[in-house]
Amino acid sequence: MAQAKCRPREKPRLRTELSDGDAARLDEAVELFGLPKAEIVRRLIRASVQAGPALSAENMEAVLTLASEVRQVGRTLAQMLRMMRQGRGMELAAAEQVWSELHGAIAAIDEELTEMTVAHGAGLRRLARLSVIDMAPTKGPAA
Repeated sequence: MAQAKCRPREKPRLRTELSDGDAARLDEAVELFGLPKAEIVRRLIRASVQAGPALSAENMEAVLTLASEVRQVGRTLAQMLRMMRQGRGMELAAAEQVWSELHGAIAAIDEELTEMTVAHGAGLRRLARLSVIDMAPTKGPAA
């Protein structure tokens, strides 16, 4: 009998083992984007090379500014705590205003960080040519 001549594969292949968590995330991506697993992996590889660093120079400056603001909030809280321990607490009306301002500062910092991360994620999805399919909940039968 003549042996069949094996032709080398024309395209490189990748075989990898995933943790249960990573496999679950890949399954979520398949459901979310409506693409096969192999296509999701190919697009992620392409996007990872094109995406560049996680933070742009502008975002890095914003993070440094936000870190400074967080330190200021921390100093204010430490001063208030020190005064309370020394029995020099302020009246409730004055304390409420300070707490409200601190809460507002923390909320603003959180909002700005969220905007940066959402924008970066959207950029990565754009580079990978992945768009989220409509995941609006379907209405069940009327009761």
